[in-house]
Parts: sequence; structure tokens; C-alpha cells
Amino acid sequence: MSDKPAFGRDAAAFLRSLGRDPQATGELSSSEADAGVRITALSASGDDRVRVQVRVFNPAGSEEVEFLLLRRLSADMNLQVGELEPEILPEIEYWSEVTRAYFSACASFAYTPSSLKALERKLWQKSFERDVARDAVDLVRESGFVNEAEIALRRAQIFVTKRWGRTRIFMKLREEGFEESAMEQAKRYLDEVDFAENCAALIAKKYGSVPDDRHERELMYASLSRSGYSSADIRLAMEKCAKKNRS
Repeated sequence: MSDKPAFGRDAAAFLRSLGRDPQATGELSSSEADAGVRITALSASGDDRVRVQVRVFNPAGSEEVEFLLLRRLSADMNLQVGELEPEILPEIEYWSEVTRAYFSACASFAYTPSSLKALERKLWQKSFERDVARDAVDLVRESGFVNEAEIALRRAQIFVTKRWGRTRIFMKLREEGFEESAMEQAKRYLDEVDFAENCAALIAKKYGSVPDDRHERELMYASLSRSGYSSADIRLAMEKCAKKNRS
């Protein structure tokens, strides 16, 4: 899951996870009942995280490890200083990794706003396991840190300035991971856009005017279709261009 120790259900498994043989080193007594786990300290880290210090011990010695958990996760798990059931260790480790993924997602979003699905994909690319990435993104969603509707709207506005047609814009938004429910604002905005006028502006910029040659006109039509414009928008745009050229 991470470079942190992968805890088992007992102290022996804990030491093995650190690359040590508890039987060879004598770090554990022969009785598993003599071993225990204790949270020795809980402290705020200053950025909505709690530092959790854990000690695995037995009569022959002890080993300490530290985790960082989101404050809400620590509260949900009701962690307190004192004895801890050994089987809780894997849960603490897992949510510590989710916490790391959560802050990675927040940093990534601050640099490049995106959909939550895109955030999850970025976490996969950073080698977080899929379960960890999914739970981290769920925490981002719950925090309200990401407003997908506003992001989708801003993305749609950018694509309109690029002279993209409606179809291409929606294809791109879906490709970027926006759900239909997150695109409602973008849809309302696009309903107000004069795509025929945008298409006419694109024709003027790219071709100067509508080509007289039939083959060239067909090539232009195909190019405008790939840009996401409907047949109706293209025909109206061509009429606008022809009218402008006559005036």
C-alpha cells in the first residue's frame, strides 16, 4: 500500500514488516500474550491532521511508529491514548495512507482544478492503490473543497473561446470526468451561446470565406463537424459568411 509498515494482527507480524525476524533476534517472548500495542501520544499537526504515535511492545523490548490521520478520521475511529487492539493497526495504517492521498489530491486540485474522477486518476498515476484513491476522493467530495459544477462551467467557457462546437465541448467535459449532474450550469450557459455565430467567426479566421470549390467546401464542412458544430450551425454560419461577403 505504501512505504509504511504493513501491520499484521500481532507484534511478531509488526516486527517482520520491518524486515526483522523476531524469533532470531529474541525481540518477542515465546508468549504472544506478553505482547501489546499502545497509543502513546495524540497531537495536532497544525494542518487538520492528528499525529498518532504507536508502540508495539513485549518484555524483550518495543518498537514505535508514527501515523498522520485527518482529524475527522481520528475522531471517527475514537482513538485515545492507551491500550489498543492489535487488529486496529491495519485500519490506522490504511487511513493514514488515505490521508496522504487526500492532501496529494488537494494539492493537485489547487494547481489544476479538475473533476473528482480526474483527481482519482491522478492519484492512481502517483501509485496510490485504487481503494485508497477512491476513499481519498470521497473525503475531498465531503469536504466541499471541489465544486465540480463551477469547474465544468469554467471549462465550457474556455472551450467556447477556442471556437469549439457544442458536441465537442460536451465530449471533452465527459472525457475529463464530469458527471451529467455536474454539467447543468455548463448546459445552461451553452444554451445561450450563438454557436452559428462562433462557427462563422471560425470560418472567417481559418478560411477567410466559404470556398467556391465544392470539394474544398466539403473539406471545410467536415472540419467544422469535427470541431463539434451541428449541420444546422454550419449551414447558418455559411449563410452568415456569404451575407457578410455580399455586403
